[in-house]
Amino acid sequence: MRSLKIGLTLLLAAAVAVILGGCGDTTDLSGQSFVTAMGIDYQEGKYVVNVQLMDFSSIAKTESPKTTKPSVWIGIGKGNSINAATNQIAVTTQSTLNFDQLKVVIIREPAMTKMNEILDAVNRVRVTRYTIWMYGTRGSIIDLMTSSSFFKLSQMYSLIFNPLAAVKHNSTMAPISMLKFVADYNENAVTALLPSVSVTKAVWHENAAQIPVQQFDGVFAFKMKKEMAYFTIKEALGTRWVSERFQKAHYTVQDEAQNTSVVSILDLKAKKKVIAAKKGMKYVLLIQAKGQLIEQGGNQTVSQIEGKVRKRIEDEIRQAYVAGIRKKVDLFNFEETLYRYHNNEWKKAASKGNFLPGENELEVNVSFRVKHAGVFDAN
Repeated sequence: MRSLKIGLTLLLAAAVAVILGGCGDTTDLSGQSFVTAMGIDYQEGKYVVNVQLMDFSSIAKTESPKTTKPSVWIGIGKGNSINAATNQIAVTTQSTLNFDQLKVVIIREPAMTKMNEILDAVNRVRVTRYTIWMYGTRGSIIDLMTSSSFFKLSQMYSLIFNPLAAVKHNSTMAPISMLKFVADYNENAVTALLPSVSVTKAVWHENAAQIPVQQFDGVFAFKMKKEMAYFTIKEALGTRWVSERFQKAHYTVQDEAQNTSVVSILDLKAKKKVIAAKKGMKYVLLIQAKGQLIEQGGNQTVSQIEGKVRKRIEDEIRQAYVAGIRKKVDLFNFEETLYRYHNNEWKKAASKGNFLPGENELEVNVSFRVKHAGVFDAN
């Protein structure tokens, strides 16, 4: 019995030692400055790094209304390398700079010539997750990092941190993770598309005051690890019809008397084909879409509305395709399809330099049907 008591005592002591040892290894969060977003620019031969810090106590939603906008802290460092610029920020930080919560990387256009170095540097941050969102911009990184969120919530509820919420409501530009962008960027047969964001004061007010909010404004295209071109959202909007992230689009169509009907497109299937023809290759895009009639104006029938929506979709696609070709960019990534299914033809095309379909070589077939017309009696 005595030996049993001694054994139990020793076992208890060992357990306490393990528990206390584990507690001694915990991190004091009060001594950490968590970086939530990083912006990278390149000016006068030096990298300019912006880091955004947030007070995470401001993120939690509470029942009582917030009276002040949560503060955002921005650190700016310059250096001959991204690491040197980041270290300049770290030495003035009042606590340890921690990248565990990094969720967004924004690259300003002048720095895109250094994209290889940027991706390498970000990847070397041990805690960097490939699921972080990546954006490009032509505007001010600081303006993006300090723009407003509704109801005085944290910026963690803004577009750059939560792009899927915006896409769910209206799919314009497809957001991209670092994992996806790096994969496309490193693939010779793929055009990598980096969504562009900016700040606008033209839409929202808080009481009578204009407030700056984030928006998608276009896309940067990269090929063979080089920036090829920038496209406005109007030019590139047609690319959404081949995006895996498409969820919803809205169209308004009018009759001759300017009566307006509104359609919401919710279901989309897209397929790209490259077909060998006598005079080269033919590039085919098949679109099958379904939607709902949200509002009906005038005497337009469902059939007439469907026809007008089909034409709008096709026009949008052709506009993006032609805009890409004129800037020598394959926005719809037909080269990837050629590479995968007609590799010998791809090798012939690639041997001549940058692959590019002809401006008149696109065939678009659009099918659109209204699934639900609501209470409207239109045939």
